[in-house]
Amino acid sequence: MGVIEVVKRQEREQGLQQGLQQLEEKNYKVVANLIQQLGLDDQSAAEVAEVSVDFVRKVRAGLERKRK
Repeated sequence: MGVIEVVKRQEREQGLQQGLQQLEEKNYKVVANLIQQLGLDDQSAAEVAEVSVDFVRKVRAGLERKRK
């Protein structure tokens, strides 16, 4: 594999990582709004946002830390 191919692969991988991070940030904001504005429980928020209950718990814990 040549240098150009390696660089292109690294750039694709970096772009994928950035995209995943942006998606997680967006999901975090959506879940935070579902919790704060609608008062949804973990299971309901997970279903609406199409994320895991563990992710919702992570968001809820982050919101609790911000309140303190």
